[in-house]
Amino acid sequence: MYTCAICRFATELDDVVALTTPGHCICLRCYHRETESTLPMPKELRRQVIAALATLETAGEPNNW
Repeated sequence: MYTCAICRFATELDDVVALTTPGHCICLRCYHRETESTLPMPKELRRQVIAALATLETAGEPNNW
């Protein structure tokens, strides 16, 4: 785990954009916010993801993410 130098939240390595000092980084969320490069999720994709998650919950699948 790394700590973001901007937001100070713990960050997994796969969400790190840049490593700074040992144990610290810039997280993907802060990078996109600071560079104004965030792309919105298309509405149809959002609906599909919500429907898929609802299906998993009703099927009794554990949430492992």
